[in-house]
Amino acid sequence: MRLTVFGATGGVGGEIVRQALDAGHEVTAVVRDPARLTVTGERLQVVRAGLSDPEALRGAVAG
Repeated sequence: MRLTVFGATGGVGGEIVRQALDAGHEVTAVVRDPARLTVTGERLQVVRAGLSDPEALRGAVAG
């Protein structure tokens, strides 16, 4: 399964990303500051975007 997680640098969002990666899913993490993301993995794609940036968000959830 492919998941997109908003707020992946927060406590709940980070845990969702960790659990999804551990379960073998592909994850796109949408974050404002990639340096704050503590999770890494081969199936993790990081997209830098704010919720007020529709163009960046469109790319994060495409396909």
